[in-house]
Amino acid sequence: MSGSQSSMLTRGSVLSRKFARPLICALSLTAWIPQAFAQVVEPPLGVPINRLPARDPNAIAVDGWLLYPTLRLYSLYSDNLFFAPTNPISVPGFGVTPSMTAVWSNGIHTTTLYGNIDRQAYPTDNDINTLDGRAGFTQKYEAMRDLIFTVNGNYAHTTWNTGLQNSIQTPTAAPTTTVLPNGNTVLPNGTILSPTGQPIGQVSAVPGSSTQLQINPSNQYTGTFTVDKIFNRGVLSLSGSVNRTDFDNQTLQPDTNSRTLTERAAVWLSPLFYAYSNGSVSTVVTDATSSATTSSPSLSTTSYRVTGGLGTRQFGLFRGSVYFGYQGSDGNGATAAGEVYGGALSYYPTPKWTLTATFDRTINNSSSQTNSSSQTSTANLALTLPGLTAEQISLSASTQTTSFGLQTGYEISRQWFANCQLSYSQIEFIGSPRLDNSWVLDATLRYDIWRNMSFSWEYRYTSLLSNAPLVSATSNYGIMSAIYRF
Repeated sequence: MSGSQSSMLTRGSVLSRKFARPLICALSLTAWIPQAFAQVVEPPLGVPINRLPARDPNAIAVDGWLLYPTLRLYSLYSDNLFFAPTNPISVPGFGVTPSMTAVWSNGIHTTTLYGNIDRQAYPTDNDINTLDGRAGFTQKYEAMRDLIFTVNGNYAHTTWNTGLQNSIQTPTAAPTTTVLPNGNTVLPNGTILSPTGQPIGQVSAVPGSSTQLQINPSNQYTGTFTVDKIFNRGVLSLSGSVNRTDFDNQTLQPDTNSRTLTERAAVWLSPLFYAYSNGSVSTVVTDATSSATTSSPSLSTTSYRVTGGLGTRQFGLFRGSVYFGYQGSDGNGATAAGEVYGGALSYYPTPKWTLTATFDRTINNSSSQTNSSSQTSTANLALTLPGLTAEQISLSASTQTTSFGLQTGYEISRQWFANCQLSYSQIEFIGSPRLDNSWVLDATLRYDIWRNMSFSWEYRYTSLLSNAPLVSATSNYGIMSAIYRF
């Protein structure tokens, strides 16, 4: 869904106009990371004494390299595969995804090579078959225990794409070895190790897109440079990336270049509270296109989102965080901006059961609604929103989006794990009677039959209810997977 393109009257607040330009100037002195893609993480209490994680005894060791080959086989069914309001596609499908990650490290330098191929076949509709894949490398240099430099290059081919591109384009995370705050280690293949090196679980897959899809293959090339610095009871991460995306069908989506700066910082204020900030600024330039009937000029749009807030370490059975910030965009003479605020509260009734509630409100007042002459073409970029939602909202739409989320995870036994996520979003189109309501329910059940093999079942229900014509849609999606880690 691309949101409303009709003209709607808005009135920016005097306070927003007064402080918007000084705020942008001040924030341009630093880099940023979007709240939608960055989770709040406690800052470290000090510099780690030993950053070398425990090694997986099941990894394949070859001449100093650790290899993590993985094979995933799955079947799926959807009654509305592309989440279309009319003529839904109801199909069964089958897929196979071989992947490989190779890691070499001497404690100071770490090289990671990765790649995968994902093939999906739909026996009743071969025209929508996909062949996707990605490949890349990550080079990490620990100049000191508290100063880390990382370079990443990534290529991805995608057959299906959403109707709009995100206005803040951050690179897809590369597989890597991560040491968690509790001392456990997550390996590139998703295996979780205890500090002594014993496998104790697997990372559950993140739910996929719930928005409208279309067939338009693309090739994406991304380069990223990151600096992580650990201070006394604090951390600062700065990152910059460049991206090029080429689409097969220029009529549906023009090719784009983008560059993004990101920042993440956190510092302890007391034994219980810490302050944090997340921000991002991204410039997307679309190529000029022309055909026998239409033509579009090259457009440049700069979007930003910055938040800051307070978080707590776990006290008793609870952990929480709150944030407040600002977001906006400027492109082709049209501007949009508004406040963002929200928070999260986690509850741990037992060591194996976690409940987390989230709230976010994002306001986007667009000047193009009051001065349509300044908007010479339809925006092909979407507003950055946190959490799961069934709708993409165009930057040119004046909206107030209120989102609620509830997540729960439960370790049924040492082999069975359940996760569920429920998300609700209400999108009010300012100055218009249009009102959209989005519901997404995603539930997964995983069974670790062996230490290197697991089965998973996922069900996702997506619903978009709108009083605008040809917008409402529903979808039921189920997938069953088997993953083997060699």
